[in-house]
Parts: sequence; C-alpha cells; structure tokens
Amino acid sequence: MAGRLKDYHLCPACSNIFTDPLMLPCGHSFCRTCLHQLIATDKRLCQLCGRAFGLRDPRPNIAVRAICEEIVKSEDMCSLHKEELNFFCLDHQELVCPECISTEIHAGHKFKSLKKIVKGHHKELQEGLQEAKGRLKDYNDCKVNLFEQAGYIKVQRANVERKIRKDFKELRLFLDVEEEARLADVMEEEKKKSQTIKEKRAALGEQIAALSDVVSSTEKQLKSDNASFMKNIETAMSRIQELPEKPQLLPGALLDEAKHVGNLKFKVWERMKETLAYSPVILDPNTANPRICLSEDLTSLSLKKLQQERPKNSERFQGETLLGCASDPGRQQWLGIRGCVDGPSFARENEGLDHWIL
Repeated sequence: MAGRLKDYHLCPACSNIFTDPLMLPCGHSFCRTCLHQLIATDKRLCQLCGRAFGLRDPRPNIAVRAICEEIVKSEDMCSLHKEELNFFCLDHQELVCPECISTEIHAGHKFKSLKKIVKGHHKELQEGLQEAKGRLKDYNDCKVNLFEQAGYIKVQRANVERKIRKDFKELRLFLDVEEEARLADVMEEEKKKSQTIKEKRAALGEQIAALSDVVSSTEKQLKSDNASFMKNIETAMSRIQELPEKPQLLPGALLDEAKHVGNLKFKVWERMKETLAYSPVILDPNTANPRICLSEDLTSLSLKKLQQERPKNSERFQGETLLGCASDPGRQQWLGIRGCVDGPSFARENEGLDHWIL
C-alpha cells in the first residue's frame, strides 16, 4: 500500500515525495521549495496544465502532506516484522530490524547499529562537505581572479599602446631628422653646382665675346683691299693663332643622385641601429613576483618593499624570480632570472648570478 501511495505522491517538479506540499487553484500540488523556485523565475504557470496562478493562490495540501509523512514513516519500519530498522547489514548493505538478524537470510552476516553506521558516514560526509566548501571557495576565488585578470588586461593594453606610440614617435622623429638632413644635403649640392655652372657660363660669355671679335675682324680683313690687307696681316695672323683651347664640359656638374638615394632605406636603417639600444634578454612581466618592478622597456628590474597590484596567473612565480627570453640566431631560450637589488638587470653566466635554462 505504501509503495502505491508513494507512486501517486511524488512532486512533478523534483520527482521526490512531497515535502510541505502546496496546491494550486488547478488542483495540482508541488513541494513548497519547488514552487518557490518556479515563482523566482517569474513563470507563474502550472508545470502540468499550464494554468496561471497568483502569488497568494497556493494553499497547503494538508491531506497529501499527512499521507506523505505516513509514507516516510513507513519506510523507517521493517516491512516484514513491523519493527524499527535500527541495524545495518554489512554483507547485504541494507537496513534491518532486530528480528531480521536472527533470520536465515542474514545468517553469519556482520551487523552494525544504525547509530554507529550513521555516525561513521556522517563523519565521512562532513569531511566531504568541508572539502566541497573548500573547492567551492577555490572556484569563487578563481572567478574573482578572472575578473581581476580581465581588468588588468585593459591596463596592460593601455600601457603597451602607450609604449608602442612612444617608441614609434621616437622612430618618426629620427626619420624626420634624417629626412631633413638628407634634403639639406641635396639642396647644398644643388646650390654649389648651380654656382659653379653660373661662374662657368660667365667665363664662357667673356671668351665668346673675344672670339666673336676675332672672327668679325678677320672677316673684315679678308674683305679689305690688297694694300690694307698687307698692312694688317701680321696683327690678324697673331690673333688667329692665339685662339683659346677648345672648351671642356664640367665633370660632375650634375647632382649625385646615387649618393642621395642609393640604398637610402638601408643606410637610414644602419644609422638608426647606431642610435638604438638592443638587449639580449627581454623580461616577461607576467612571470614576475608582485615585488619585482620592471623597466618600461622590460630590460631591467628592481625590488620593491610593497607589492604591486597584479592578478594571479599560472605563469607567475612566488619568489623573487621571473623568466627572460634570450634570443640567439636560429634559437630561443627561456632563462630563469633571480631578482637582485644591487646587481645587474639580468642574469649572465660570467656575472656569478643564479640562472638556469628552463
């Protein structure tokens, strides 16, 4: 009978025997807890028939509650001997009453009192509960840390953007200075060569005027009468025989384009490398203990008494240690760097610092 009653008095929401059942206007009942969970979702509809109900509509179902309490009570009694189940059969792993112990079905079995077995399981469950609470705290801490990491990522992005803009501003300034210097060289060469050509043209103008006079006087001499021709022949011959040398084109008169634009980018890059610092090891801030402060270019470190605000992450070291990336041609190494207040910025083999390849 109890089994059949149990089948008809299960909550449709949780599928367990009703606990403090409440009945809706449509006649369907639910556990008080299940109904409150349904109301919390703002879905005030019966899960069985879909009929709406108000917050004041649910009423205690006294009849169903009494039957459910009887079912629960009957489950604590032995169905064969109608006595309390206050022993536990270790062989069959089931509750038994004192009469069951002496029956043939449990002959030779080991038993424990219900209080002892419950006490043992209670202790085990309590330990499990404490572990579960600890694990829940770990998950909550991890969730909080994820929020901290999300916020810190935005801070990192702003810092990295600022550093990138600063470095490229310096590079652009360098390029602007180089550009102006090279344009000035071109203008200076143009000025000098233009002045040389101007002076050469002036000298040629004087020589052209003198030669034009010689040509004109000689032509006039050739057209004169015989007497006049013979009188001035010596002068005419001397002027003809004293002609200047044939003029030569100026060597290097044009701009030296090859000098100004040949391998221009490479030359500027070579000049740029001379002004820029290069570090063989770049430190990783995501591995640094909060007490370690890194320089803006991630090439040096210092130790602070107070910890900086940094989120927890799996790569970060707890001690005064961090990782640095050392790049050699064709390979890359990660070095463990030991923080040092007065020492050099990073570990090297010949400086006697603790270091190792990870």
